[in-house]
Amino acid sequence: AMDTSVVDVELGIEAKPGLESLDTDGSIDVLCLACDSAAGDFTVRSMRRRTPNPHDVVIDMKYCGVCHSDLHFAAGQMAGVTGAVEYPMCPGHELAGIVKAVGAEVTRFRVGDQIGVGCMIDSCGTCARCEAGEEQKCASQVATYGGKDKSGRAAQVPAGRQTLGGYTDTFVVNERFGIKIPD
Repeated sequence: AMDTSVVDVELGIEAKPGLESLDTDGSIDVLCLACDSAAGDFTVRSMRRRTPNPHDVVIDMKYCGVCHSDLHFAAGQMAGVTGAVEYPMCPGHELAGIVKAVGAEVTRFRVGDQIGVGCMIDSCGTCARCEAGEEQKCASQVATYGGKDKSGRAAQVPAGRQTLGGYTDTFVVNERFGIKIPD
């Protein structure tokens, strides 16, 4: 079998980018900028994204805003609001990239589309607020980073870990929480 590894010369890290790096369980090896403690000691590291589901979009990340809340969350300063931070953690909730793969049941995106993701990646989908298109008011919403999966649509690797944000080279999200960016 051909080795699809590449070495990022700038970072000096060996990586298996994108879908070429599907593990035997279907999860995806990705590079993240993450920290190990409230000291904010961000380093580039290899982490894993979940196996893409039928309604998922896989994003080749191009941009991610750096918001003050990312840094406060990483430092554990929002624990009274969001709960305790689980390290290592990867923030980022202002994402933009290019769709590089879509699940079999995705209808809103195609490979090559420009896509954005905001501050949440899931909700219950069935409450009155969700049905009215106001998922941001759902009591079961899942934050783009630091959230906990409640339905399987925002599952993480390993199971049960907090969601990983957009300081990464690849992001997986349910199509309902992707925003099409016009050409």
